[in-house]
Amino acid sequence: MLKNFWWPLAFSKEVSRKPMRVTALQEEFVLYRLPDGRANVLSDLCVHRGGALSDGWTQEDRIVCPYHGWEFRADGACVRIPANPPGAPVPRKARVDAYPTVEQMGWVWAFLGDIPAAERPPMPTLQDAGAAMILSGAITWRAPYERVIAHLVQPPIAMLALDGEFAPEAPQLSALHAAETPWGARLTAVLTPPPYLVRGWLGLTRRRVPALSCEALVAFHMPCITLYRAGDDHMMMAHVPVNPETTTTRWMVARRSSQTNAEVARRRVMAALERLRPEVEGQPAPETLLFCAFRRLCDEAIARGWGIDAHLIQAEYANIKAVVIPSPARREVPELAAAWVMKEAPTIKPHDA
Repeated sequence: MLKNFWWPLAFSKEVSRKPMRVTALQEEFVLYRLPDGRANVLSDLCVHRGGALSDGWTQEDRIVCPYHGWEFRADGACVRIPANPPGAPVPRKARVDAYPTVEQMGWVWAFLGDIPAAERPPMPTLQDAGAAMILSGAITWRAPYERVIAHLVQPPIAMLALDGEFAPEAPQLSALHAAETPWGARLTAVLTPPPYLVRGWLGLTRRRVPALSCEALVAFHMPCITLYRAGDDHMMMAHVPVNPETTTTRWMVARRSSQTNAEVARRRVMAALERLRPEVEGQPAPETLLFCAFRRLCDEAIARGWGIDAHLIQAEYANIKAVVIPSPARREVPELAAAWVMKEAPTIKPHDA
């Protein structure tokens, strides 16, 4: 698990004025919207007694802790403590980490780290598919996110972007071409899907119709995005680690046209992902070209000091003291250097990776 990257924590449609709790990178975050509609992301730990801000509520531009009513602005600073006498200043230590937040292509992204904006890795460039239908969903795997990516960053997965019901045979691939980018890699190929299954009268009969070949692309972008294109249809997956053993994949499919009811199409994608569960959860990561490139970039990030030591957190901090991923304000505002109550999450030493 890596800090100092943009992580997609939720679909935009999931985030409202009501606080939403998201567990990612073994940490708790609270997502909510400000009065002007902007999404905001804070650490979900109130610095008073460690209460969950996500159990509270929003009030104008503030989020209120449900336990003792502390009110926090969007930048994480506490601006009101009800138990304080009138006129008493709010201590500087009364603040939580706030993370840069943007919305792009229907997702809420938070920069989980503390390096300056000029040094941050970019977000993936998502192509507007001009879609007439957008499907989305989520699935949780009992597997590390690196293994999930290894199994899903393969060209046949691009078939999930296509509309229709297919025969169970594997697709055929030809004309493969791979290329690396500074923060990822991509593979293009000619994809020939298995035959379409066309249902007859009352759906009781099916006939096989040959499917046309199309150009397909599968790519990944650090730290957790896999992208697919099959013909004119696009798919994006975000594989976010909940903890070292669990991963939640949110997916979105954009299709230019479709002959299928949206709910039927969504169920087909979910069923296809469920069929992959035994492989993803039970088999080692396949040593593909794309996964090797992903692993190399992970090693480079750890060498920069960006690897979160989840095992140390479990061994030494669990049930004793909470730790958080440091936010940019810890570096950018020198006068707050001594104002942070929550300890920073430990990182992996490069020689331990």
